[in-house]
Amino acid sequence: MPRPKKNGQRYKGIQGKSGYLYILISTNEIEDGVVKRKVKWISTGLKDKKENLSKAIEIRNNLYNTYTYSKKKSIYFDKNIVMEDLLPFYLIDRKRELADTTYAAYEYKSRHILEYFRNVRIRDITEVYIKEFLDSLFTDKNLSKRTVKDIRTVFCNIMDYAVANDIIHSNPVNNTEISKQLADKYSGKGNFDDDFFSYDEAMLFMEKIKGKPLSELFYLTLVFGLRREEVLGLRWSAIDFKNKLLYINHTVTKGTTVVRKNSTKTVSSNRSYLLTDDQITMLKNLKQKEKEYKEKYKDKYNDNDYIFKNEKGSPYYPDHPSKVFRKIIKENPDLPQHITFHGLRKSCVSILMHEGMDFKSIQNWVGHADYSTTLKIYTKIKDMDSKKEISEMMGRILPPVIADADEDMK
Repeated sequence: MPRPKKNGQRYKGIQGKSGYLYILISTNEIEDGVVKRKVKWISTGLKDKKENLSKAIEIRNNLYNTYTYSKKKSIYFDKNIVMEDLLPFYLIDRKRELADTTYAAYEYKSRHILEYFRNVRIRDITEVYIKEFLDSLFTDKNLSKRTVKDIRTVFCNIMDYAVANDIIHSNPVNNTEISKQLADKYSGKGNFDDDFFSYDEAMLFMEKIKGKPLSELFYLTLVFGLRREEVLGLRWSAIDFKNKLLYINHTVTKGTTVVRKNSTKTVSSNRSYLLTDDQITMLKNLKQKEKEYKEKYKDKYNDNDYIFKNEKGSPYYPDHPSKVFRKIIKENPDLPQHITFHGLRKSCVSILMHEGMDFKSIQNWVGHADYSTTLKIYTKIKDMDSKKEISEMMGRILPPVIADADEDMK
């Protein structure tokens, strides 16, 4: 009786095992958020005999026609891969190159794509299909034009990834654009004029928040034109009480996790401010309040260097100020209703313009790296002011004709 063959390679990509021939394909899987190379064993059903090797090679060649080899990753992608299976590989690839907050934005926007194309093969996604999807973001989701544009960009990147890995030959997203007509008709978040406070509205806002939670946080945000991550990153060690200086050098951001780091968004964002005596008093009062909470909660208090935190010392989650701000706005219909927490930063520019500050000084005060950002807000405020001025002038020149009411209407 002949001895059985030992397990081993019979041909490139073909192995003998337990008396049968198997085809081996190096593929990839994701485990705990990490791409891992796996060897997939596919049975030919043929016994490990010399006369069956040519049949196994033919099966292997036919099978490989359904896979594409990625030189970049030295693995095979299934040419019939669906969006749900490809997307995790794309996101992991992007995570290596992007900051956490930017990656979180990519991940969030990709959810819309996954929801629509989950079980669709990448090779079956056509231009018509893509246009229907982009239109649905307006008609069904009521998303803003900016958000839909961003989602389209992420979609284009995903399909570029598929092209780079030879899953498809060309990117169909390149030949599509969002519908301007639908953007204007359905977009729920337009370019409203009231996305920041005028001078008078800012003064009214300050009256409304007196004695309210986070009033000091809102005040510093408005006065210094701080970003959310900057005001949440304020620490006691960044205040020089002796020389009355406040340093912006630490941020708290929300990505896939809460990120705390000793850096700002740009070099120009790393800045300092001179504090007034009243501002020093306000901060010292906050410090005294913190001391009282420490005595109240003792060992249950989370002792740290952050200025803004809850009674037990835990720093506020990045979304918290935005939610409190939105609640205040809803409770006060005499304030602009489309303004967001970030609108306080723009409102700082509005106040400085009202007080006659020059363009460059405003840019330096709020820490805009690119002058075009300041110019955009500056231009919008100027436009609003000119419209108001013209309206009042025309009202004086051409007063409205008010007819006498009919006797029956009196």
